[in-house]
Amino acid sequence: MSSAGGSFSHLGLHVGSDWVVRCSTYEESTPILSVDAGGTVMSFSIAERSTTDSAVAFARDLAHKAQAFADEVERLHAERTATSTAEPAEQAA
Repeated sequence: MSSAGGSFSHLGLHVGSDWVVRCSTYEESTPILSVDAGGTVMSFSIAERSTTDSAVAFARDLAHKAQAFADEVERLHAERTATSTAEPAEQAA
């Protein structure tokens, strides 16, 4: 979703095996979601730390898309694992 809501920047992050994901929560402020990968840290926060309807919609969409991402990675991993552990005769079929 694109809008004129004040969001900016573009960053691509190719994550290897050296990653950490954190969700930092605070009593009086909105949370910060951080992805550390190697020497790179990418954080998600809400502009002006305000819990508007738009902020809730963003958080929900982020969660849904992250789940879709996880589902697809798991599907591809399961296919790869099934192929690599299949008997040679099964692979030829």
